[in-house]
Amino acid sequence: MFAIAITIEVGNGNSTLFWADHWIHGCSIENLAPVVFASIAPRIRKTRTVAEALHNDVWLQDIRNGGGLSWYGIAKKFQLWDCLLEINLTKQDDHHIWRFDDSGVYFSKSTYWAYLNGSTTFEPWRPTVEVMGTSQIQIVLWLAICNRF
Repeated sequence: MFAIAITIEVGNGNSTLFWADHWIHGCSIENLAPVVFASIAPRIRKTRTVAEALHNDVWLQDIRNGGGLSWYGIAKKFQLWDCLLEINLTKQDDHHIWRFDDSGVYFSKSTYWAYLNGSTTFEPWRPTVEVMGTSQIQIVLWLAICNRF
């Protein structure tokens, strides 16, 4: 439905999920290394933070505990490792930025406008509904226009 709505700038890594969030150059590990991601237990995917995972390379233990990898998976693991070597955690908090509002703060209104962005409206039904006589015909016509048959 949407493109990635939240941009994450990792600081200390305490509020960003290592396996689930889009934090490596706007991508998640699922996008970068799907074979590696598939070998991780779902419970760990939903709870492991960046700070926990990078401390003493705990993320490697997550892979080992999740099951074996094929040769292709091992190659992807090393590519991921190379990518993670560039990551330096700081003492600042992680910063999550909502892309669909200029302020970077989430508002339901911005979600609504992002959802409608690019959509078209169909207004010719208005005169048709006003001209029709009975309310039953108006309801049937309205349902047809809304594609609810």
